[in-house]
Amino acid sequence: MSMKMISFCNKKGGVGKTTLCKNVAYKFALDGKKVLLIDLDPQATLSVQFYTNKIVKDVTLLKMFGGFNVGINNIIQKTKYKNIDIIIAGEELTKSSTILNNLYAKENIYKVGKNIFNSFNDIFLKYDYVLIDYPPTIQELALNFLIISDLIMIPINNGIGSFKGIIDLKNTLNYICRQENITVPNLRIIFNNVKEDEDTIEIYKLLEEEKLNSNLSQSVITNSKSFIKTENKLNSIWDNQYYWRQKQAYEELIKEIM
Repeated sequence: MSMKMISFCNKKGGVGKTTLCKNVAYKFALDGKKVLLIDLDPQATLSVQFYTNKIVKDVTLLKMFGGFNVGINNIIQKTKYKNIDIIIAGEELTKSSTILNNLYAKENIYKVGKNIFNSFNDIFLKYDYVLIDYPPTIQELALNFLIISDLIMIPINNGIGSFKGIIDLKNTLNYICRQENITVPNLRIIFNNVKEDEDTIEIYKLLEEEKLNSNLSQSVITNSKSFIKTENKLNSIWDNQYYWRQKQAYEELIKEIM
């Protein structure tokens, strides 16, 4: 099997991008797949949950730019989980837009991600999956990886804000991909952390109006307070007899995106 790059993104915070990304990563790893996580969110929420005491905390993707001349193999670090490696995030990622605009001509700025992938193809191909977590604010560095993804998973809840985040993301991708003369990656929308008493009918209607209902995942990740409390210990979720609804939904989702 060749490597598959999956991005977890929505131009809206608080919809569960990081939670979705890490649980999918852990399930893949549990099934014996090799996973590389790339954290592009300066808040580094994903990174923190995979830290070991050997993690070097200032080695982000930006070390590849601005004269450091560091290869991607030098910024990949081991996590505390078997089969999962990571490129961590940090506060310095807030400078990525300025750095890229200073280093590259306007016509080349959205070719950076593809160039990194091509230059270190042998490293990427050691993994079955590259999973990328994004901030809600999508700038040049994030867009570089979004446009070369095989699949973009977009978590959504019952709020209008998360629906607007999808439309904003779709419009941005359409614009950049048209400019770069490439195909827009496959988009998959998933209802995430949905409470039983929440009404999602309005969002379904809006998705249909925008002709996005065909992009909607069959899986729905429901809310569980106990699941959220234990998810910092990823292994306890999958080894536990409880949380079967969440586990079942993730297993269905994994089948969809493999």
